[in-house]
Amino acid sequence: MSPYSYGDAWARLLDRAANPQWAGIGLARLREAGVDLSALAPEARARLVAALGSSPALASWLGRDPGLLGVLEDPEFERILGRDDYLPRLGGGVAGEPREIFYRRLRVARRRELLRIVAKEAQGAAPVEVTASEVSGLAEAALEAALAWALEELTARFGAPLTDDGGRNLPCVLGMGKLGGGELNLCSDVDLIFLFRTDRGRTAGGAEPPVDAGTFHAHLAALLADILGKVTDDGLVFRVDLDLRPEGRSGKLAQPVEAAVSYYQSWGQTWERAVLLKARPVAGDRDLGWQFLCDVEPFVFRRSLDYTTVEDFKEMKRRIDLSVSRRAGGHEDLKLGRGGIREVEFLVQTLQLIHGGKLPQVRGRATLTALVQLARAGVLETPVAEGLSRCYRFLRALEHAVQGLQFLQTHRLPRDPEERETLGRRLGFGAVKGAGHALVEALDAVREEVHAAYAALFHGASRDWEEEPGADEARALLGLEEGDPEAASRLGAAGFHDAPRALEGLRLLRRGPPRGPPSPRARRTLERIAPFLLDAASRSPDPDRALVHLGEFLAASGARASYLSLLEENPPTARLLVTLFGTSGFLSRYLVAHPELLDELVLGSAAQPVKEIAALTRELEQALEPCRDDEDRLDALRRFRNAEFLRIALNDLWGALGPEGVGRQITLVAEACLEAAYRLARERLVEKYGDPRESDGAPARFAVLGLGKLGGREIDYHSDLDVLFLYSGAGEADRPGGQALSNSEFFARLAQRIMGVLSTRTREGIAFRMDARLRPSGQAGPLVASLSGFAAYHGRGSQIWERQTLVKLRAVAGDASLGREAVAVVRRLLYAGPPAEDPRLEIARMRERIVREVGREAGGRVDVKAGPGGLVDVEFAVQALQLLHGWRGEALRSPNTLEALCALTAEGCLADEKAAALKEGYAFLRRVEAKLRILLDRPTDTLPAEALRLAELARGLGFGGDAGGRSLLEEVLRHRGRVRESFEAVFHRGDQ
Repeated sequence: MSPYSYGDAWARLLDRAANPQWAGIGLARLREAGVDLSALAPEARARLVAALGSSPALASWLGRDPGLLGVLEDPEFERILGRDDYLPRLGGGVAGEPREIFYRRLRVARRRELLRIVAKEAQGAAPVEVTASEVSGLAEAALEAALAWALEELTARFGAPLTDDGGRNLPCVLGMGKLGGGELNLCSDVDLIFLFRTDRGRTAGGAEPPVDAGTFHAHLAALLADILGKVTDDGLVFRVDLDLRPEGRSGKLAQPVEAAVSYYQSWGQTWERAVLLKARPVAGDRDLGWQFLCDVEPFVFRRSLDYTTVEDFKEMKRRIDLSVSRRAGGHEDLKLGRGGIREVEFLVQTLQLIHGGKLPQVRGRATLTALVQLARAGVLETPVAEGLSRCYRFLRALEHAVQGLQFLQTHRLPRDPEERETLGRRLGFGAVKGAGHALVEALDAVREEVHAAYAALFHGASRDWEEEPGADEARALLGLEEGDPEAASRLGAAGFHDAPRALEGLRLLRRGPPRGPPSPRARRTLERIAPFLLDAASRSPDPDRALVHLGEFLAASGARASYLSLLEENPPTARLLVTLFGTSGFLSRYLVAHPELLDELVLGSAAQPVKEIAALTRELEQALEPCRDDEDRLDALRRFRNAEFLRIALNDLWGALGPEGVGRQITLVAEACLEAAYRLARERLVEKYGDPRESDGAPARFAVLGLGKLGGREIDYHSDLDVLFLYSGAGEADRPGGQALSNSEFFARLAQRIMGVLSTRTREGIAFRMDARLRPSGQAGPLVASLSGFAAYHGRGSQIWERQTLVKLRAVAGDASLGREAVAVVRRLLYAGPPAEDPRLEIARMRERIVREVGREAGGRVDVKAGPGGLVDVEFAVQALQLLHGWRGEALRSPNTLEALCALTAEGCLADEKAAALKEGYAFLRRVEAKLRILLDRPTDTLPAEALRLAELARGLGFGGDAGGRSLLEEVLRHRGRVRESFEAVFHRGDQ
């Protein structure tokens, strides 16, 4: 009887099948087996026809075991199932169950669940990632059931596995590859690593004598592989592959965790890092597995961007391509062929290994998840990531369809026209003839898109370097040696005027530093990129300086392969780096001292001119979160500070931030670091002494207040942080059973720890130098003061200079409410009404003393800060007027110099023309000061005496031409004269 004889409903179902003929044959076979198809519910009929029309193998399964049909009427058919759902469906472990029955039960369950999974996907009811997730969940449940049975079996033989102290020595099974990523295909192997707690121990003894831990767990791993992978009359469950274990096939089947960690740390290779990207515990002692993955995390994810992986992946892919090309039909391989699944996976894994150490958010185990994460993190352009996701889904769906034909582990598109037509219809390419052709056209387009993205990552940099127009001339220059009669003239023509130093730079570019010569890999990379680096140096603003600093960078970094690979794979970053070397001594020294900051250039972090405190705080918290101890935290905090200083300095150099913007950005970085230091220091003290409380039992509070440039949000690159530490009141920290500590002692230790967190030198340098000398009674006073003691000290009549200092007081870290209370106390002290005495006379005396003792401008020396008419004139004039008039309104009390100056002018406290001179002079001199510190590698406020250096500074400030240096000096003196005149007006001829 034809299945069509059941009526039109069956006919419509068959017409919609990917292959109606296959579906009809399958239905007929079931009828011959005595199955009453009419008894099936309508939805079960549709599922059955869809499944049979996509896979002849399913007809064979159902013909042998019609009972499998029940899964098509399962009420949970459409629900997405995972490991916990599958465990009861597999039947669980049965104590003492015979091996044959257990093996058969798992294999029948596997066929039943695969029928359900294929039927769902064939109907279009499950996207490819759902199918992969369900197959992975099935494998995980099967592993758990098999491990439980195998443990019981071997424990009966040898006794329970025990550690040498009598604890349970349990195993953990790690899922690798697609199982670890939750993305198995229908016929995948399951790649496993079998670990156990320790090799120090034996079994307790059973039917057979005890064995050592290694022997027991090796038996266990082998039995597990047999349970799942042995082919019986009922087929298999999953093929098991243990070849990814440490040392591969020559390594032990099961390994103690300690030995595995040691192997990876000592001998692990790039491909093993890629393997571990997806690893996760799938059976046994999962806590043990997660701890292992935590221990090997530094091996997998390097602290810096790791572009050496690109070359390793290129070599792996080259071997794969060679193997594929040797096989007949290799070009039709969906997995390994050009533009296939493996190219997407290699691209994703390479980017994860490069960036995963710096960006933990890109470590997703599943390929599709990782693509989304890489796009969100800015590592991949969103359109590229979306295109690759679409292509990957297509390739995986086609792979599932191909494997579902006969449930064979194949990745090759079949050549049979009928099978291609079926696959085309299965993937939605129409219900008419030609679906197979349409499928191939779509596959070709997908492969081209994938390969273009893959080639852009793995070969794009090479093409970019090849386009450098001056590379050939640079290669010729690289061949110059000392004593070459043409050296000086040829170097001069290329822009290099200091021939001896240039020749030394060429030698470093050719061979790397003499001490600690580069590795063979690094030397090869250096040979490839040296001509391009030299060409970039010749085009920089100062070629001699660029080449010198480039040589210093190579020497300081030891020409490490990681840095050279980073430059090779990022030509724009390499050009930017060399340009910086030829422009700024400050940035050059900074990058030479901290070559790891190249990561920030590649990530684009340095391109963002402005960040607010919330973003900076969040980024610092993320940097500190994975740290395991205080030493790591101190280093992470300094790396954050260094990266942010690089970002700010670059934007300063490019003109994206003016002096006020630079000061505000550096101040916000300092505030984020202060808050982090406060939290770290307080956490340690509370652990030791408990929470400090006031006398009434309320929590004691602590605040960090900024003074000087920190208070005014005007910090520069070399500023100390002027701070004041306050606590709320008397009381004590008292941990039960521990040492009681008064609040004054507790918070003094807290202040010391905060200063240590920021100013202690580690391998990453220091974060900020701290200065707490502006506290009540100065250095003679206690490091911290209570709020009441602080108020009483200044209320008794502090000196003018102390009140002047408080003008810039601002809460910057710690308890915000206490900080506000402290600021309110200061406002009442300073601005309750007109001052009892005019502060200007004393402030003018202090200013003239600074001019004499610090400015010291004899012999033509010009100090833009401390000299007469310098920045200090503006600051002292503003602070004097604030003390004089601040009682008149809140706007006049800003700790920021320019904000206060604008407010004083608006309130009529200063004549407009005098205010304009102060504003313009302050803005200009701050620009000069900032540029001085960017171009030179030292904290200086003095104009260079050398004509060449002064001309260089002038060019950086926009004074071009041969007379640029003289023009700059004239402009500095003009502004200083106007500032000094306004200063004199404020202090000697009244406010107006």
